[in-house]
Amino acid sequence: MDIGRLALLGAGGLAVIAGLFVLTRRTPGEPARYARRIAGTMLLAFGGATLLLVALLTRAQFDVLP
Repeated sequence: MDIGRLALLGAGGLAVIAGLFVLTRRTPGEPARYARRIAGTMLLAFGGATLLLVALLTRAQFDVLP
């Protein structure tokens, strides 16, 4: 695995961890709750898409046609 994919893996992992942290903390008030849900969902989606990209790039590298 090269340095680019390791960087993407780190960024995706950090985004997923940050998304889970944002979604699980308590916030006072209704507007803060909606903002927390939106931000947490966006971070989780970015992290998941980045991790999926890394998995597909790694699979494409080792998937050799006969």
